[in-house]
Amino acid sequence: MKYKPIALATAALAAGFAVAPARAALVPLTNVQLSGQGVGASFTTLFLEGAGNAITKSGGVLFNGTPFGDVGNGQSQTRTFTLADPALTNTSQLASIVNLAEPGSENPPSVTAAARPLASIANLANTVTLTVYSEQGALLEQNSAASDLTLNQVASALGGSGIVFALATAEADQLNSNMANTVGTEVFTMGATSANAQGGPETISAVRLDSAVGEPETYVLMFAGIGVIGFLALRRGKRK
Repeated sequence: MKYKPIALATAALAAGFAVAPARAALVPLTNVQLSGQGVGASFTTLFLEGAGNAITKSGGVLFNGTPFGDVGNGQSQTRTFTLADPALTNTSQLASIVNLAEPGSENPPSVTAAARPLASIANLANTVTLTVYSEQGALLEQNSAASDLTLNQVASALGGSGIVFALATAEADQLNSNMANTVGTEVFTMGATSANAQGGPETISAVRLDSAVGEPETYVLMFAGIGVIGFLALRRGKRK
């Protein structure tokens, strides 16, 4: 299956998504709605499960592909991956789409990206975490989203729609440098912890970006610029 690149600049302007603090290594860029809903319709790397109301669910994937925590263990649900799987040439093209399918009555339904409550393998599943290993299993890098982020549901069905996360520019450059000094094919895994969930499943899929990822401040400045232009246009209109 081929994956269509995501056009970030236009989507970010249209969505006006609130970005994470600049110190977060894995940052939310925008919301996206894609056709072909369903776990099998996207390259799903993590499937978080839950039961009951007002719960915290947490899980991820180990280097050897073994899932841990509250995850589905089907081959199309939870797995390791390489850059070649979503047809990438470097980590600046890598993005993850976090898709929620919460059954609650909130409008929109949401969860909170939180620290993993259990000490066991906590660093692999805090908030939203991307972990990178060498082919031999040596840990190269871990990058996580900011804690206490509110993630809103984009579409009710499982699959491609959701919140786009990507590495900030400095972290992507650093990872590319580290990977250039390793031998073999690097292995990527995803982990996540969601608090205040309503029992529905969540998926994280790997996709390709079609443009470089800017720092979070870039998107803030873009939104601010649009606001200034609108304000000046309004003043001119009043003078006529």
